[in-house]
Amino acid sequence: MREDLVVPGEKEEEFVAAQNTRVVTIPFSPLEERMAKEKPHLMPGLFALREELGEEKFAKLISRIHNINVDGERILMVAESELHRTNIERDALPAIARAFKVSNIRVVTQG
Repeated sequence: MREDLVVPGEKEEEFVAAQNTRVVTIPFSPLEERMAKEKPHLMPGLFALREELGEEKFAKLISRIHNINVDGERILMVAESELHRTNIERDALPAIARAFKVSNIRVVTQG
């Protein structure tokens, strides 16, 4: 058999699981609460976006976002579903561009 050919299961270490594993569920919190702790540099953009969209639209479209990353002129947003992504793209892209001063907006879904 060739030395560079590795058959699954061969030459692999045994999988060892932790002894006392447990799953912890954390309730979903609005985006602005999480970003205030994790990415405070995004807060001015979120405040400007809330001003522009209004409370109701902001809560419907932006507070439910899973994550936001901004790099220069680019922003990446992770929406919760395809419908959510579609609604953001239809109703909020110009406001997002103005609030975060970006020209390239990408909205993706998780999973």
